[in-house]
Amino acid sequence: MFPKVVKAVVRGVIWFVLFYVLPSLLFSILVSSLPEGAPNIFSEYESLWGVFAVISVFFVVASELTSGTIFQHAFNIGRALILMAFIVYALRGGIVAIEFQNTNIVADLTIWLIMLLTVDLFGLAKSLLQAINFLSEKAEEQLPTPSPK
Repeated sequence: MFPKVVKAVVRGVIWFVLFYVLPSLLFSILVSSLPEGAPNIFSEYESLWGVFAVISVFFVVASELTSGTIFQHAFNIGRALILMAFIVYALRGGIVAIEFQNTNIVADLTIWLIMLLTVDLFGLAKSLLQAINFLSEKAEEQLPTPSPK
């Protein structure tokens, strides 16, 4: 078995590649394929994607380092809460506006935002239930075993 630190580093590197390196390459390919004069609508989201990758990698590594403890569940709960706030911030509350040559395009993404937040709420509930289960199992281990009479 690998120590926790090695497993955490390996998982962190894999998540970094999947959540930052590959999307950055995809963004650069998309930007280079835009016609001349077209606005780069991805530029403001590239920095947000970097923040999302940092948040995700941090919580993956922290959760792996603290696996088998209550702190693992605390980090999972924190990840769910922070990602919910980040999603609302990144989508600007569900209204996205793009300006292109004297034309404003406004997209109402509130339904999509509600769906994302609902999925995150399920993840939060799962993490809370796992924390409660972990604590109850630890409490059961400390109880004396009944002896037959």
